[in-house]
Amino acid sequence: MTFSLSDAPLTPRLTILMPAFNSEKYLAPAIESILSQTYRDFILLVIDDGSSDSSAAIASAFGDPRIRVERNPQNLGLVKTLNRGLGMVETELVARMDSDDIALPERLERQIAYLDENPDVGLCGTAYEIFHEGIQQIIQPPSKHEDIIYGLLDDNVFLHSSIIARMAVLNRHSLRYDESYKHAEDYELWVRLARHTRLGNLPQVLLRYRSHPENVSNSNKREQIATRDRVRIEHLETFGLLPTPDQKKLHMELFDLRFGGGEERMMSARHWLESLAEAVSTKCGIPLSRLHRDFCRLWYSACGRSARQGLKALSIYLSSPMARHGSKVYPCKLILRCLTRHPIPDTGN
Repeated sequence: MTFSLSDAPLTPRLTILMPAFNSEKYLAPAIESILSQTYRDFILLVIDDGSSDSSAAIASAFGDPRIRVERNPQNLGLVKTLNRGLGMVETELVARMDSDDIALPERLERQIAYLDENPDVGLCGTAYEIFHEGIQQIIQPPSKHEDIIYGLLDDNVFLHSSIIARMAVLNRHSLRYDESYKHAEDYELWVRLARHTRLGNLPQVLLRYRSHPENVSNSNKREQIATRDRVRIEHLETFGLLPTPDQKKLHMELFDLRFGGGEERMMSARHWLESLAEAVSTKCGIPLSRLHRDFCRLWYSACGRSARQGLKALSIYLSSPMARHGSKVYPCKLILRCLTRHPIPDTGN
């Protein structure tokens, strides 16, 4: 079914963008959760990405005038489908929804109310619940802009299918998903978006994320991690840091707890982590003492993996404010490792 969003007599405030590819197993419950929202003024734009199953028929069968179904002529992949969908949006706001998740009834109402109360916020996500075959886990991402910017230093702190964004911000800065960041395209977009607007997450659980083997995050884990690491490095620019190739390598080793090196490299690691803490504190207004406490685990891991240096590694560890603000357990563990020259193994702490 081909359509134009301008066919609607009155344009709602919100378009919900839902790509679907061979989604017949979970699509109906996902759509039902949107139609059951307490906020009802929206267009649900379902884009079938060349499915070989009955996804398009399922979406069309609802008969709700708020549902619009578009079909790609062939499978274009998620990123191209998302960008195609954004090009169709004519509303003030755009929300994401995956074809296998469940939106809780007040999701849209609460997010739109938050955006109305905070006109300087250009993107809003929510806390969420991961569920799968009796397993349930609540995820509470950071909610304040400054904590979100800090959190993006390590990983994506938004559930993609929970976000609502202002189209004016996306269009003003020509922001779209980048195809070269496949499987972490949302993380990369949020990092760029953060340079132009404030971001927020609601602390209420408003979406249920269905975990199953077909999830992109499960089926493409290795590629997703490699792309995520590119974004982590690029986000350093947000804090005014332009690392050298050696510093990029050092940064990833520290954050992945796989540091390796002798005395000179330990001193480089200390300098990098302390400089990073200073930059984050300046950008986000987070107290240095908190950042030193947070980074202490990275610093202990680096020194613990260098325990073959003996008590020299302990001396370097203790010379940093990260040690003074961190867990008091770490010096005790490090003393034992340094005395026995038994470094932290690759999988331990």
